[in-house]
Amino acid sequence: MSTITIPLTEEDLSFLRTYSEEQGTSAEAFLARQAHNLREQMQRPLHGEVEAASGIIAPEIAGREAHREHLEKKQA
Repeated sequence: MSTITIPLTEEDLSFLRTYSEEQGTSAEAFLARQAHNLREQMQRPLHGEVEAASGIIAPEIAGREAHREHLEKKQA
């Protein structure tokens, strides 16, 4: 098993320790489990419905720009 060092702010580390303790585990074990789960998720094929929906928005659509314009109109 490998070991890594992760720089965290004191606030984030305190939160991580409190949260992981509430989950009945250590901060290290919690992060290791999250990394494992992420790897497994990324290696799974997409669900058929998700795969079918992929690419239905044309690539030339500027989604963020359109959403920002929508919000500006909505809040005006």
